Amino acid sequence: MTARPTNKHATGDEAAAAAAREAKGSVQEAIGKLIGDDEARRRGAAEKQAGADDAADADAASRP
Repeated sequence: MTARPTNKHATGDEAAAAAAREAKGSVQEAIGKLIGDDEARRRGAAEKQAGADDAADADAASRP
């Protein structure tokens, strides 16, 4: 019996989710800057960074 291969590579869904999270953070950051809300700007910057980190993780997982 042949073992089922496991796929530890990132899927396109993971990369798209990371890009969406990064875009959401960019929008939040821009809105915070626009309305002068430092807390909203910081939350947006953190969300954008988290999305970038997720994208890097997805990219690293997709490499053999």
